Amino acid sequence: MNQFSPIEGVVTSIAPIQNGSRPGCTLLLYVQTDYQETYQILVDSYTYVLDQKPIRRGDPVIVFYDLTAPAPLIYPPQYRAVAVVIRTCGEFAMLDYFDQNLRNSENTLVLNLSGCTSIQLPNGQYYQGIPGNQYMLVLYTSNTRSIPAQTTPVRVVVFCSDR
Repeated sequence: MNQFSPIEGVVTSIAPIQNGSRPGCTLLLYVQTDYQETYQILVDSYTYVLDQKPIRRGDPVIVFYDLTAPAPLIYPPQYRAVAVVIRTCGEFAMLDYFDQNLRNSENTLVLNLSGCTSIQLPNGQYYQGIPGNQYMLVLYTSNTRSIPAQTTPVRVVVFCSDR
């Protein structure tokens, strides 16, 4: 089972959260999907933001949150972001565990890396190892209609951590 779930939408507002002795270290984003659903997303200093781009009102985003993390039972739903991608037109993203064959945990996507695929660490440095058996944030523009779908990603961010 995939541990991370995406929310795709547009940031409608941003507000700082005053939490204890560290005011201003957490932001509350309101994200509205194409289906007019609204989500509250907490972005803190532990959230990975692709390219460290500032998030602004009106930005199209893909937010990944941990399905196993506790969440308050409120409306609109509130989730703590693990990763945020500010989307460009026609771009898709997936955060998942990929095995040694570059197949995701649900066997729905297989990566075909090419010489044009940028493979990096979260700090922006180039990854020097062999990708696989790790959590990876994958950015791609198209995929096949096969089962599992296959794609040649534009960019891969490898999170070097144990499962």
